[in-house]
Amino acid sequence: TQGSLYTRLTPLTQSNQAIRRLAANAEGHDKIAGFHALMHAIRDKVDYKVGVTETHAPATAVLAAGEGVCQDHAHIFIAAARSIGVPARYVSGYLLLEDEQASEAHHAWAEVMINGLGWTGFDISNAMCPTDRYIRLTVGLDSRSAAPIRGIRFGGLEENLHVEVDVAQAAFQQQQ
Repeated sequence: TQGSLYTRLTPLTQSNQAIRRLAANAEGHDKIAGFHALMHAIRDKVDYKVGVTETHAPATAVLAAGEGVCQDHAHIFIAAARSIGVPARYVSGYLLLEDEQASEAHHAWAEVMINGLGWTGFDISNAMCPTDRYIRLTVGLDSRSAAPIRGIRFGGLEENLHVEVDVAQAAFQQQQ
C-alpha cells in the first residue's frame, strides 16, 4: 500500500511499553478521535521546552524525560502510531504565525494514514491539526530522513553557513 514504507521503525521512532500505552489512545473504530486523543496525551506528558533534547533524541528518551520540542513530539506520535500498525510520517516545514509574528524556526508535525481519508496531520506541540498556515517542506520516516538540507562539505575549515528564513503572509493585489 501507499503507506507501508511508513510503518518501518527507525532509531528515533522505536517504541517501548510507555509509548505503546500512549498508542492505546488511538485504537478503536474512530481513528480521527483516537489520534486526537493520542496527540493530547503526548502533549500532556511532554512539555514543550527548547534546548533540553539533542537534535536526534529517540522518542523513548524524550517521553521518559517529559520535555522536548516539536520534532520530539512528532517522533513520539509516529512511534505510537507505528506500534499499532498505522503508517505515520514526519513532516518538516514552517508555521505562519498569527498577528504578523515572525516564525523563527523550523517546525515539525506528524501525519498518519487514515483509511478513507488519506494522510492526516497532527501538530502535537500546538495541539491541533495543520491548516493552510502550515508550509510543508519535506516528509520522511523521521527528522533525519526529512531533513530539508543535507550534504557533505570538504575543506574550508574557517567557513560558516548562515541561513535566515522569514515566513510571512504575501500581500496579493488583484489586477482588474
